[in-house]
Amino acid sequence: MLGTHTVSLMNLDAMAEGKSNSAVVEQLRLVNQSRQLILLRAVLDRAQQRAVTLTPLPTLDEAWTLLAEVEQSNKAAVDQVLAHPQNGLWAARVLRRLSHEPEVGDGPPLWFELGRLHLLATAAAIRARHDFRLRVPVWRGTLMVPTIGLADIRSRREWDFAQVHGERGSVLIRGTAGSVQVPENPAQDGDGWIALRTLRADGYELWLDDIDPYREFDGPVPPRRLLKREADLWADGFHATWRLLTTHHPSIADELATAMTSLVPHAMTERLEPFSASHHEVFGSAMLSRPTDPVTFAATLVHELQHSKFGVLLTLIDLLDPSADNDTARLYAPWRDDPRPPTAALHGVFSFLGVTAFYRQQHTVTTGRQARTAQFEYAYSREQTLRATDTLLVDAVLSALGRRFLTKARNRLQSWDSDPLPEDVRAAAHRANLDHHLTWRLRHLHPPREMVEDLATAWLRHRPNRFTNPPNPVLRPSTGSLTHARLALVRTWLTEPDRYDEYRAEPDLAITEINGMTAADLALIDNRTDEAAELYQQQILEAPDSPTAWAGLALSIENDLLLSQPELVLAVHREIRSLSGAVTNPVRLAQWLR
Repeated sequence: MLGTHTVSLMNLDAMAEGKSNSAVVEQLRLVNQSRQLILLRAVLDRAQQRAVTLTPLPTLDEAWTLLAEVEQSNKAAVDQVLAHPQNGLWAARVLRRLSHEPEVGDGPPLWFELGRLHLLATAAAIRARHDFRLRVPVWRGTLMVPTIGLADIRSRREWDFAQVHGERGSVLIRGTAGSVQVPENPAQDGDGWIALRTLRADGYELWLDDIDPYREFDGPVPPRRLLKREADLWADGFHATWRLLTTHHPSIADELATAMTSLVPHAMTERLEPFSASHHEVFGSAMLSRPTDPVTFAATLVHELQHSKFGVLLTLIDLLDPSADNDTARLYAPWRDDPRPPTAALHGVFSFLGVTAFYRQQHTVTTGRQARTAQFEYAYSREQTLRATDTLLVDAVLSALGRRFLTKARNRLQSWDSDPLPEDVRAAAHRANLDHHLTWRLRHLHPPREMVEDLATAWLRHRPNRFTNPPNPVLRPSTGSLTHARLALVRTWLTEPDRYDEYRAEPDLAITEINGMTAADLALIDNRTDEAAELYQQQILEAPDSPTAWAGLALSIENDLLLSQPELVLAVHREIRSLSGAVTNPVRLAQWLR
């Protein structure tokens, strides 16, 4: 029987202030465990209500019975399998499928997805060395036993089945086109068997999952086995990261050891900013590209751990008013290029609160170049999180607990502003944040059409500007992705000063190595603002609607209106171009509108 889970006001306040506490994380882990069991029970009940046929697999009851038998002799084996991070996402996905009729699309057949329960029962039985026989699903010739490994039985059918037979610890998987004997130690590769890799450091273990079909939160996806040398780099990086955490951030290390159980490798997308992602239905797993240094690795783990914690916390309490619209993308979030719904923005605040707290400590325990890099990331994430917190306090419909939570977070972030930091680092962080906000406004906000037409007409007729503050602009989200060349260049200046000096000497090298980079960007980051302004004006002549060029110009000339309402200057510039066919000088226009 499941008990009732709660969170104390004291613990909620501590979380709002960015404090780490493994006891609270353990409580959240147990909440997630209960939630996963409830979802699993719901899958069984809903499938029974719909009288789902699982041919060619045995019934769900048979798989459930095997799980119950194993639990009687080895509860720990069942607990470990059922706590697998992807189970909650799988169960929620299957429940959605069971709730919609008729089924359409090219996804896996329902019997295959429901067969994940058979695979979970198989995994528990193998771990417990329990004698059993069970038919399980196969996809593209492979059979994944969750938390253990993958068998290649060489079936040529996309959706197939195999018989698994376990006796006295020996496990044979027999398919329609081949068989695989699971090694006596399933953690080792064998003939036709690929073991689930494990990262280890000082007694802490977590899976490096490159084979489970449900590992990427939107399964199934094929296995993508890392080459051994890449897996070794992951192992070395994790070991160094864990040493850093246990030495300088022991409370964070305790939280990670309590909660995080799986890392999913992903391709790198940006040279100086690793990719990472998590899902609110998945507790204790993160998908990420391999970070290049222990500090970045640690910060990424903190970031995703925070998402895991917060996802479970939101199942216990409402921080947003549940009767309000919390799912429409409409808010500015400093870490995203697109508008975000209040729920996602709230997630971001909590995640980056943890990252900020990490860098606040990290910059004090290192020296030299590493200290300056950590100082920048601290100042950068603190300002990001504070802005997002203010946005939610003003524009979201909060519950009483939500207002208390965000007010606590805001007070803590404001108190950290007094921490001593080098002025050039603080200025670089502020400019990077302002750059992002300007670019976001230029892409997504549109001033009133009538005002834009009046101003454009006045400009063309050489009349004085009778501009008054316009009503709030309208949000019309733009699609497509952006490059963040200026941020990448700032990080190069901090982390690789020699390379940055090469870029100064050879701008073409920077343009080649940094996606979206221009000579104007290099001049701006190098504080050659007059040169940058001239170059950005040339860019606007060639690409008049480029938001990155307009944001760069705003940062170069520091025109008040360009810095506060860049979308208005851009809109009037665009209207003048439409009416006259000519590209107006953007600096003169900004000065006239001012």
